[in-house]
Amino acid sequence: MAQKKDPEIEGLLTKYRSNLNENLDSSIYYINKVKIVSEKKDNQFYLSKGYYGIGYCFYKKGEIQKAKKYIYTSIPIAVKSDNFQTLALAYNQLGLIKNNDSDYQTAIKLFLKSLKISEKNGLSEKSFALKNLGNLFLSQNDTIQAIKYYQEDYQYTKDKNLVPEQFGSCNNLGLIMRKKNPELALEYFKKALSIAQKLDNKRWQYDIYINLSVLLMSDNQFKNFNQTLSYLNSAKLLIEDIGDPNLYFLYYYNLGGYYYKKKQYPEAINYYLKAEKIAENTEIPLDYKISLMDDLSTVLEKNKEYEKAYHYQKTYHKLQDSIFSTEKVKNINEIITKYEVGKKNDQIQILNKQKELQEKKNKLVVITSLLSIFILIGLLYFGYKRSQFQKKLNLQEKEKILKEQELKEMSALINGQNIERNRIAKDLHDGVAGDLAGIKLLLAKENTYLKNENLQKIQENLSEVFQEIRKISHNLSINNIKEKTLKNLLSDLKDSYQQRNEFSFDVYIYPENAIDDLDEIKKLNIYRILQELLHNISKHAKATEVELSINRHHNDINIIIVDNGVGFDVHKKGIGLKNIEERLKIISGEMNVQSEMNKGTSVIIDIKL
Repeated sequence: MAQKKDPEIEGLLTKYRSNLNENLDSSIYYINKVKIVSEKKDNQFYLSKGYYGIGYCFYKKGEIQKAKKYIYTSIPIAVKSDNFQTLALAYNQLGLIKNNDSDYQTAIKLFLKSLKISEKNGLSEKSFALKNLGNLFLSQNDTIQAIKYYQEDYQYTKDKNLVPEQFGSCNNLGLIMRKKNPELALEYFKKALSIAQKLDNKRWQYDIYINLSVLLMSDNQFKNFNQTLSYLNSAKLLIEDIGDPNLYFLYYYNLGGYYYKKKQYPEAINYYLKAEKIAENTEIPLDYKISLMDDLSTVLEKNKEYEKAYHYQKTYHKLQDSIFSTEKVKNINEIITKYEVGKKNDQIQILNKQKELQEKKNKLVVITSLLSIFILIGLLYFGYKRSQFQKKLNLQEKEKILKEQELKEMSALINGQNIERNRIAKDLHDGVAGDLAGIKLLLAKENTYLKNENLQKIQENLSEVFQEIRKISHNLSINNIKEKTLKNLLSDLKDSYQQRNEFSFDVYIYPENAIDDLDEIKKLNIYRILQELLHNISKHAKATEVELSINRHHNDINIIIVDNGVGFDVHKKGIGLKNIEERLKIISGEMNVQSEMNKGTSVIIDIKL
């Protein structure tokens, strides 16, 4: 069932989106209002959008830790409310964060997760995931994989008539094909230009005109100086419409390159110098400035202006060095500034000390008298607060003792269950399994002479039962769990269900080491909880797909297990769910179960480490 739109919240979301590029602080204000209003209305669907939006704003501001906190928070809320769009965006954004941290393996998994959710639910967010996968592989110089994802994105956006998204895939393919296949690159750039003109997006048109001019200048196959100049002039006209003077930098820089290619060095120097003046603006990327200094040095040398060429070569090397020392210089300047301010403050204090000293002498008698009164009042007040605090402490101590007693009782119950499981596992392994093995041997011996096909089938069935009992014995045994990591135990569990062909079972763990450092108590209880949940799904849900996701953020673990089965009445809890709740109390966990008839079940577990 489609989510019913809330006009008030939709209005706030529109204002949030419209300010994202121009006024980020306003966007944060409106998306925070979305969160507040959604909480008041208890609308989980929009609440997940609110948390994700706040996280996205912090990402744009460069406050990555805050961004991760809000985006991680949005995921379980999005799962509860079937907000698959926000879910796809959240995994995609977390992938970008991991990519920026050079954790490429996790980034790929997150992008693929976003891609899977988008494909399953027919979401256009699929395009974001494909582009990001292409960008990631391109950054790793794996152009084959990059082209694969860019082309898939291009075909998808074309088939779905997603015009704005198609621009990005065309431009990406043009850039990546510029050296490999200039003719194809030209085709993609022209398609991108057509889309930009159709959408009347002047900034996109400017970018493509610049890219086209570089392509035509650089490749001998196309070297068409008249067309290059035409593209650069078109870019210049757009700069005036856009109203961003910084865009003149690339125009002048590429115009300088145009004259350099034509060996008209004085004209090239003139435009390079114009670009240099704009480069003094800090908004121009440092790598652009470095490249300009290198080209200026080269063209001045070609024009036999060796002294100036040497000057720009020195500037080029100095800028390269500054990449590594800018932060250091900033820190030194901050220290010097603090020192100078402190020095001036010391001088002012010395001048005022004598004056203050006399005033202090006059006030000393009055202050001493007042201080005595305040001390007396303070002692009386402290005595009163101490007695109140002691009462509160006693009450808290009683509550703590009761809680500890309750936890001890639960732990004793769980330990009793573990001992009983171990006993049953031993009995099954040593007793029933041993007996079955003996019966099988007797049958095999008898059948040596009889050659009876039915007896042979019975032997085969006994072998299957024997193996099943061994599996049950291992699953019950506490020793088997202690010997393995939780990740390995979950992998065994996944293999077990896949062998039975009951349902497809996917396990996602982010980050990869999320559950590597759990203590034995938490490991055991989380494993038993997941065992019980999967057993319930196997027995009652009639599901064909099950997905387990484990996310960790600092000391919080979020576990989500989702199935597409028949659902159940969450108010009627069986013994299994009650056992799970008892285990969660021991490990400081909470569980939320969402289920609808014929729409599957989501179980969300939050654990504080």
